[in-house]
Amino acid sequence: METYLAYFFIGGIICVLLFIVFYYSIKKILEKWQRKYVPTRATKFKCMDGHVTRSKGEMIIDNALTYFNIKHEYEKEITIHGSPVKYDWFLSEYDVYMEYWGYFGKQYFNRKKEKLLLYKKGKLNLISIEDIMLENIYENLKNLLKKYMTSEKWEEKNFYCPNCGTRLDNRLKC
Repeated sequence: METYLAYFFIGGIICVLLFIVFYYSIKKILEKWQRKYVPTRATKFKCMDGHVTRSKGEMIIDNALTYFNIKHEYEKEITIHGSPVKYDWFLSEYDVYMEYWGYFGKQYFNRKKEKLLLYKKGKLNLISIEDIMLENIYENLKNLLKKYMTSEKWEEKNFYCPNCGTRLDNRLKC
């Protein structure tokens, strides 16, 4: 009888140890998988105007702003109602902030909701750019920006080639 109790006790210890090893192995695998799909600061993309962005989408938007000859600041921090907010772009000429919502995930979505609420509380002009808008960014951005500038102001803008940076004449404007 005592031998059965000893085997039972040893078997229980082995089961507990196997469970612990299995649990921590699965936990490590899940942590690695989650880290793999979280954007990192290591990725950098250089824009035509010299800004260094963290994603291809941001690079496309920054280059479009350069194409439209719109002065812009990239990724600086402001405080709205006591909360620090890092914006993607600020167009000082038009007093407009721009945010590109290019990632997905629960944490990112929560931060997006928080930032949108802060912009609203601070009564700041905001242009939100979703990932799908990159398909036709020049037309989409043009339509979003027209809300903040007069048509005369738009017409006098100089446009630049997104590839080489040379000024475009009237035939090549959007």
